[in-house]
Amino acid sequence: MVIINNSWPLFDMFFSSQKTQRFLAKQYEKLNVKDYNGKSFDNTYGFIYYIEHGKNYYQLADQAPVELKPVMLFYGMTQLMKACILCADPDYPDSSAVLAHGLSTRKRKKRSYEFLLDEVRVQKTGLFNHFCEKLFHMKHIEGEKFLMDHLLQMVPELGPLYKQMNGSIHQVKMINQTSHSFTIAKDVSSLLHMSNERFVDYIESYFNSRITFETSKEYTNQFMVHVLEPLTPFHCFPFSYHISEEAYYFPVNRELLQLPHMNELMVHYVLLYNLSMISRYDTEWWSELFHTYSSEELPFINQFLNITSIKIPYLFGQLLHTKNTL
Repeated sequence: MVIINNSWPLFDMFFSSQKTQRFLAKQYEKLNVKDYNGKSFDNTYGFIYYIEHGKNYYQLADQAPVELKPVMLFYGMTQLMKACILCADPDYPDSSAVLAHGLSTRKRKKRSYEFLLDEVRVQKTGLFNHFCEKLFHMKHIEGEKFLMDHLLQMVPELGPLYKQMNGSIHQVKMINQTSHSFTIAKDVSSLLHMSNERFVDYIESYFNSRITFETSKEYTNQFMVHVLEPLTPFHCFPFSYHISEEAYYFPVNRELLQLPHMNELMVHYVLLYNLSMISRYDTEWWSELFHTYSSEELPFINQFLNITSIKIPYLFGQLLHTKNTL
């Protein structure tokens, strides 16, 4: 899958120290930071250099052999994450604890290792936890374990590949009606093996009225989906944003619905962390994957790397653009 999109112009306005300082001062003022002008002055060039460094990693990844892409994409993403953290934490990094990756995985892979069945665990401290807390107010995810297959299923652009490879459907497209409402086919409930009534009760009880469903008066074969606040591509759990279709997707897999409120920035970080670790430290398995074509996992990894190289800069660009306009 190739997604043609150039998101880097979203960052162009920040390659002006005056604009960046005003932007950061605005963020810190909203946080009631003392001497927000002084803090914004101190962090201006750090913010710019994080973005510049991240952009360089992504551009190098475009030219690199696919076997090396996970490392470059992972470190490119971490630089953009750090720029965003500076918007919410003017003292970052205030300790070495927030500099580690914040995740862990098995150090030694078994002989019959399968990437899709691998797990990554969230550690107590580190960049991942700090990012989740400062940008999205997510706490208490220490010790959570994420299965790689579940995380890949949360990337809607991979939906056609899952259907081609094993006939499975994990997300369905929602049709936008207003900024707060969508329509979705009623057969979504059958994909979750529920009656329409049970499906509505399940979703509304699980998401505490942030999402409500009702039968559409205009479209008899569809539900109307109402959300409390307008969705954003970078933070819309339990939905996911499809970048080329500019549409939101709804999960039809109970295991995805029951995950912590992971947005796609978090999903891609965990996946890239694991892929970059495998690329660096499990070289024999990694090389065989790309040269023997004996695994059904290679198509998923290849497509994910293509998608994340475009989608993550777009999502971070949208996040910063939203902060700039609020």
